[in-house]
Amino acid sequence: MAQDLTDLASTDVYLIDQILKGRVSTQARLIDVGSGGGRNLPWFLRRGMDVTALDPNPDAFLALDERLAAMGLTLPEEKRILRPVEQSELPSKSFDLVISNAVLHFATGHDHFRAMLDATFDLVAPGGMLFVRLTSSVGIEPLIRDLGDGRYWLPDESERYLVSEDGLLRETQRLGGELLDPIKSTVVQSLRTMTTWVLRRP
Repeated sequence: MAQDLTDLASTDVYLIDQILKGRVSTQARLIDVGSGGGRNLPWFLRRGMDVTALDPNPDAFLALDERLAAMGLTLPEEKRILRPVEQSELPSKSFDLVISNAVLHFATGHDHFRAMLDATFDLVAPGGMLFVRLTSSVGIEPLIRDLGDGRYWLPDESERYLVSEDGLLRETQRLGGELLDPIKSTVVQSLRTMTTWVLRRP
């Protein structure tokens, strides 16, 4: 139990929710798209799961190695992909769990967002799950400033690509996915909104 808590300490709380709901099998093939320093990976690695990390920034893997080493864990070199998801050239429908945590809101515009999203969903195997956390406009619409092409200035003084709840519902239909949970949005002190979007590929 103590080890579980240690491994989950930095994991996104809404991803923990999916684990607690029994939606993640220890036999699952998993990819973290935009893995960064690997904050979401220790619990899965500890269970011997087939884990792949993808990130276009080489510094991300240095941070990942530091985090995992401190926890007595490793990720094999062949399970690291140093490139953007839309250029990954990975086999289609090859992962049971695809994580995209705080990635899609860095899209440079509508076309880039669609390219990233389509490439990410393409990795989901039949019956598999796509877990997405990203910034949205939900609940802070009067506080944001439109910069064009889907990008907005936020009260936290960042610039991000924002989605809306209706937009995510349309994308769910376009992708042919099924919502596993209602779309959930958390407004962070009127500075930004983080939205959780969980899909299954039929």
